[in-house]
Amino acid sequence: MKKKHYTIFMFLSFLIGFSQVESEQKQQTQSPFLFNPENLDQNSKDLSAIYKAMANYYKGVEKANTALLAKVFHSDWFMRDTETQHKGSLHVESKQKFIRRVADHGPYHGYAKDRKFASIGLANDNIAFVRVNKTGATSFFLYKLDGEWILMDKLWATIDLDNTQWDGYEYSNVQELLHSYFEAVQNSNQKILNQLLHSEWDKKILNHQNNYSVIDKKTWLKNLKTNPYPSDPIKLVSTDLYNGKLAIVRVDFTEESTTTFFICFKMNGQWTIAGERTTIGS
Repeated sequence: MKKKHYTIFMFLSFLIGFSQVESEQKQQTQSPFLFNPENLDQNSKDLSAIYKAMANYYKGVEKANTALLAKVFHSDWFMRDTETQHKGSLHVESKQKFIRRVADHGPYHGYAKDRKFASIGLANDNIAFVRVNKTGATSFFLYKLDGEWILMDKLWATIDLDNTQWDGYEYSNVQELLHSYFEAVQNSNQKILNQLLHSEWDKKILNHQNNYSVIDKKTWLKNLKTNPYPSDPIKLVSTDLYNGKLAIVRVDFTEESTTTFFICFKMNGQWTIAGERTTIGS
């Protein structure tokens, strides 16, 4: 195994605790100490705004308030889930279709009942990963655009009541998927990447100037050699696994202050990457 590939494998083989590196620009204007009042004030405002956006989402669905949903969803918002008739397919629903379905159905009474925030993860002060628990778990991504937090994605996986298999062994399968992915990226192997990425894969990016862009699979593969990943050490920070079918993996490139969340689904027994959510620091 080549040394650089082995290094990536080793970094992806261990869960490493949360480590967020602030951008150089913010270090010039903010104290480096997390406990200083200005930092505490900004963090409190961000968390409050994220909670408010999530509350408005659930209120919008429960009361069929389509105007509220139109406001909290970004135009590129999509829901991805495994509620399909075929195990090899992925259900993908756009903002427009979701809102139309809610309007046609009318109020979803009890939709928000007993939902609880399980976790909120932040990176570069402009991307949030939110997990909400009920019977199962649902995850959301939010981006901070023009000073406002807005929903970009909803992700969930169905529960198989007849499946008592423990999810633990799937962690290594997801890890192997990402190892293959990074190896293919380094080698600009479009053939392998085409197999690893879902047909509706996309990458939503916030750069260090807080400008938002989205790129589809075909365009990204075409320009692979001109859009390399940072070459600095990779840290696998966390892996959230849902019902053995959905995994959301956070990877940090610490020297670049870059964080990428990988959205992975298991279909027909194979794991595939369905999207990336990236924030680029300094």
